[in-house]
Amino acid sequence: MVLQSIRERLTGILAFFILGILVIPFAFVGVNSYFTSGNENVVARVNDEDITLAQFTQSYTNYRQRMQSIMGAAYDPEQFDTLIARREHLDALINQAVLAQAVDGIGLDVTDERLAREIRELPAFQLDGEFNADLYQNRLTSQGMSVPGFEREMRTQIVMGQLPNGIMSSSFATPTELQEYVRLQDQRRTFRSVPVRPADDPEAPDPAESDIQDYYEQNAAEFRSEEMVVIEYLELSPVDTRSGAELDDEFLRNRFEQQKARFISPEQRLVSHILLEAGATADEASKETARQQAADIAARAREGEDFAQLAREFSQDIGSAENDGDLGWIEPGMMSDSFEEAMYALTLEAPVSEPVQTGFGWHVILLRDIQPAAGMNFEEAREILIAEHQAEESEREFLEKADRMVDLIYEDPTTLEAAALDLGLDVQTAGPFSRAGGEGIAADPGVVSAAFSDLVLAQGSVSDPIDLAENHMVLLRIREHLPAEVRPLAEVRDEIVSRIRAERALDAARERAEALLASVEQGQDLAAAAEQEGLEVTLTEEANRRNFVPDRKVVEEVFQIPAPAEGAMSLQVVEASDGFAVVELQSVRAGSLEEGAALSEQQYRRQLANAAASAEARGFMRQLRNAARVEVFEDRLE
Repeated sequence: MVLQSIRERLTGILAFFILGILVIPFAFVGVNSYFTSGNENVVARVNDEDITLAQFTQSYTNYRQRMQSIMGAAYDPEQFDTLIARREHLDALINQAVLAQAVDGIGLDVTDERLAREIRELPAFQLDGEFNADLYQNRLTSQGMSVPGFEREMRTQIVMGQLPNGIMSSSFATPTELQEYVRLQDQRRTFRSVPVRPADDPEAPDPAESDIQDYYEQNAAEFRSEEMVVIEYLELSPVDTRSGAELDDEFLRNRFEQQKARFISPEQRLVSHILLEAGATADEASKETARQQAADIAARAREGEDFAQLAREFSQDIGSAENDGDLGWIEPGMMSDSFEEAMYALTLEAPVSEPVQTGFGWHVILLRDIQPAAGMNFEEAREILIAEHQAEESEREFLEKADRMVDLIYEDPTTLEAAALDLGLDVQTAGPFSRAGGEGIAADPGVVSAAFSDLVLAQGSVSDPIDLAENHMVLLRIREHLPAEVRPLAEVRDEIVSRIRAERALDAARERAEALLASVEQGQDLAAAAEQEGLEVTLTEEANRRNFVPDRKVVEEVFQIPAPAEGAMSLQVVEASDGFAVVELQSVRAGSLEEGAALSEQQYRRQLANAAASAEARGFMRQLRNAARVEVFEDRLE
């Protein structure tokens, strides 16, 4: 029912998934005995093992919940509701089924002792850093899982990780690979460059009408207007209850006594951190490299190196790196669960954490000070109690109106008028706006998605409720649909004239650069030739691949030019960020560890080993997949 999410707010949801780090696509693969289904419910068959639609649906739901938790506000439901996304997930399930069969075939297993140790170390089942059996049982029960069932899945995960992990842990970089990698990665190039930028000549004649017409016809697709809609909507916002009767002290004191335990200002901790980025979309090699570098930094900090200096040198958190990694005072709920668990495990005697993984990458945390928790008396809590009571009353009224609104819409899903009259709301309008969104309510991704959905756009129905925020929702319908079409020439003429003039200016800049190059190739010095043209020469010495000066694009192009012969120079016209540049490559110096590479030899070896490990693990999976008999029923995923 569409109001299910609204009603659930009233009772609350346990927003904690005990599988945290265990949420993996294959969580429900290989448990065929739990399901009985006909052949028509099979979405894939791997050798003699079926993956049912029920298994796929549950696994895909877990995956989407995990991605929503990681991405937060950036999560786009439509991105994960396509046939392509579902097929990619099914491929992952097939790979895991293939891997499970391979592991079973060679008889890998895990001891009861290791299984128990892995479970005891999960933060989800710990209180004050120690495993708690009651918490373990309660959290499994709240998720509808039995202890034996969870332990079977946990055992399966550990066993299945042994084979690919063994392959990855055995990877290494040879001395020759290391030397070649450093030679190229830390290569230095010295060059002179002359930028030649397009010049805007206000006296240049406008293009002929025939040229404008030809450009319009040849690039008609670029002048199509965006598909747009105008919507009408009803908005239901939180009800203001502050103008109601004053609450008496007896009511508030009773409420305070009932909830006295929670009126404690939480402990705050003054922390700094160092972030090595490796987000959810990073490959495993990048994640492992970041983790190992974080471990090295943590060790250096514990050995006495200045944490602030390490943060300025290594942290990739732009917001805090320049401030010595300072995050200020942190209290519960401000950071991710894994970050806070590690932060609250630190002491002032042992203030530096091991590497901690979040959705952004790997962190090293420094605890600098602790501000203990402090209690609140009734007078201090009074305003909070009043605000909470008012919020509860507001939510109750909101839910009643939301139920009534949806019931009225269901009676006639083609109009908003009946609900507006019944609830005393105004039918508002927004737009026109495109699929990229617009202003006001049209800036909300949920509103845009609903407006262009099949239900609303094609069927002409009122949308399902769209949550804008807590106790704030809208329902909408299409008032006007403006299909995409090629805009008239008269409307885009000025844009075409500007484009043609810009292209001609760019062509002129290229010709000027090529003429300058020809002069130098005929024996004229680059500086002298540039001076004759009123252009400047820039000398860039010992540039590496990460240089942004004199121009990022020019540097990239310079590293594509073949090294000149000894005593010679290479000349070339290259693209720049704004126009072109004549480049004179003077020398190339190979990178060398002996001369001090940008990273230590150990870090280089790790980078190469981790990259090789990922490639070998992927190759191993391809080999298993190619050897398996796989049948996919893709039409059942829709």
